Amino acid sequence: MSAFQGLLKKDFGISKFWFLLWIIFLAVFLIIPLAIEIYFHMPLTVIPVAVILLLGFHIFFLPAMLLSMLRLEGKTQLWLYNQQSSKALFLSKITVSLVYQLITQVFLTGVGLMIYQYYKNQIHIKAADLFNGITVVNAGIALLGLYLSCWAMFYWTIYHSLGKFPGVKNWRWLVIVLLFIAYNMLSTFLARIEFLKEVVNKWNIPVFMNANGKFRQGGWEIYLKAVDLPVLEFVLYVIVALSLFLISCWLLDRKVEV
Repeated sequence: MSAFQGLLKKDFGISKFWFLLWIIFLAVFLIIPLAIEIYFHMPLTVIPVAVILLLGFHIFFLPAMLLSMLRLEGKTQLWLYNQQSSKALFLSKITVSLVYQLITQVFLTGVGLMIYQYYKNQIHIKAADLFNGITVVNAGIALLGLYLSCWAMFYWTIYHSLGKFPGVKNWRWLVIVLLFIAYNMLSTFLARIEFLKEVVNKWNIPVFMNANGKFRQGGWEIYLKAVDLPVLEFVLYVIVALSLFLISCWLLDRKVEV
């Protein structure tokens, strides 16, 4: 077994309890609206909303799972003594979190498809549009989860790096908040520059991700429309994520005491 495989096995071991707890929560969250629909004889009024809400919440699942493992690992001070590179330590946790994320997304997608199959006469949406929409939504949730995870790692390493300086140790959360505000102000300012907007929006790819739905007496009417996804904007997000990952690894290599 390679050293990285050993890290994966350890990270799966320390996180499986929280993953099982999340699966139980998902099941309960879906059973309750289903029971309400059956009891009040209101088919397709609550359960589709529940599935959509859970898929939306999943953009935060990956970074939350990652932070939980980092917090648990920090209690043992493993970072100070482990011979593995910081990249391997972070990549192992990202891989484990992503596997859990994909499993739960497949589970929710399966529930959604069963609902569609059972009520397909009441859900007015083309099968081809449904397939395209599911693919785009799942890919978007996973990618956005990875992007937010890079920010979570960055803030985590910044927070613990500042712990070595007594003068700011008690004000670390304020530094994190100021960094968050400064980045968003800068990105908002750059987004308003017309020249940059024209460059970013020069190349676009149409994707089915804009959904409109209405509930009528005959069932749900759901329409998917294509929206233009700027290719360059996606590339910029990838660059930001990689930069955050490398900065986090560099900080961790300085033997951050967590």
